[in-house]
Amino acid sequence: MMKHPSALGVALLILVAVTAAVGPSSANGNQSFGGNYTALSTILAKASAKDVMDSYQRQTNTITLDRANLDEPHLLSVSVPGGASLQGYIEIDDHTRVPLGTSSEFIDVSPYLSESITQVTIVGSYSPASASVAIAFNGPGTVVQQQTGGTGRISYQLNLLVQ
Repeated sequence: MMKHPSALGVALLILVAVTAAVGPSSANGNQSFGGNYTALSTILAKASAKDVMDSYQRQTNTITLDRANLDEPHLLSVSVPGGASLQGYIEIDDHTRVPLGTSSEFIDVSPYLSESITQVTIVGSYSPASASVAIAFNGPGTVVQQQTGGTGRISYQLNLLVQ
């Protein structure tokens, strides 16, 4: 699976390429780029930790469901361990929004399933950032579990494909 580079990663790559091509001094040897390089590196040093934490990627899973089982429960749960808190929402097909509880949320998505793709998006934050978020989907003959952590933010998309 090919991943797209983050904006910060591209900026750092450009910085390294320009620094390597230009070098520490100008072409005539009289004017130094050292001051500009230092200023840019200082800016990157101050912003990089925050940018890295803020530039999380959405995790995506696609599950194929049997249309014969659409009337049975298809349960989605989002939870954090004891002592951690959770804020955000679960959104189904960009229409239905269910707020996340403080530590866990359970929802039966079967009423929202159609004979195509149903998109379930989980967006939010949790604290402390060192905690983790567990996402589980349980349906007839299907169990998917995902755990993510370390950033304090969650962006997860579950595509439910009915065939």
